[in-house]
Amino acid sequence: MLINFYANVSEQSVNNLIVFITDRLAHQDTNNPFDELIIQISSSGGSSDHGLLAYNFLRQTNIPKTIIGMGNVDSAALMIYCAGDKRLSTPSCRFVLHEARATINGEFGKSKLYELAKLIRRITDDYSEVVTKVTGKSRKFIRSKVNKGTVLSADEAKRVGLVDEITDKPYSEMKDLAIFIINNPQTQHGQQQLQQPHPNERRAEV
Repeated sequence: MLINFYANVSEQSVNNLIVFITDRLAHQDTNNPFDELIIQISSSGGSSDHGLLAYNFLRQTNIPKTIIGMGNVDSAALMIYCAGDKRLSTPSCRFVLHEARATINGEFGKSKLYELAKLIRRITDDYSEVVTKVTGKSRKFIRSKVNKGTVLSADEAKRVGLVDEITDKPYSEMKDLAIFIINNPQTQHGQQQLQQPHPNERRAEV
C-alpha cells in the first residue's frame, strides 16, 4: 500500500489519509494481507493538531510503516514522518523544525491571549517530544533546535537520528500496490486553494 502525501497538513488531507488506510485495512484479503504501508511525503506543514492526529493514528496502526521524505518535510509534516518505523530520505530532501505559531482573527481579551500562549507552548512541547522519541536525543537538544528554528539537509537529519537511511533508488516495485495520492485542493483555475479562517477563530500551526 503506497500513499503519496503531497499536501499541506490540514483537516482534509489527514482525513483523506485516515479514511484510505482504514478502508484498505478493513477490506484487505485475509489470505494476502498488506505487509507494509509506504508513505512518500513532501509537505510544507500546516495544522499542528492534525499533524499530531496523523502521528497518533499511524503509530496505532498495526502494520509496518516506511515513510520517505521526497522534497521537503516541514513543520507539522515532520510529525507524520516521525510515525514511520523506517524513515528514508532522498538526498535532496529538506527538514524544517520550529515552534508553533498562531493566527488570530477578531478581537481577543487578555485572558484569551494568555490561553493562546499556553496552547502554543503545549503544542511546541508535544511536537518536540515526538521528535525526541524518534531521534533518541535529549529533550534539551531537540527543544533548542525547535526554539530557534532549524533547517536540516538529509545528511544533517541522518546525523541527528531523524533519518534512518538516505537513498536515491526506488524503494519498492509499484506492481500490485494499492496507490493513493493526497494533494492540496485545486481551484477551478488550477491554483492551490487555501482554507481561510473564520472571524474570531484562532489557529495554531507548526
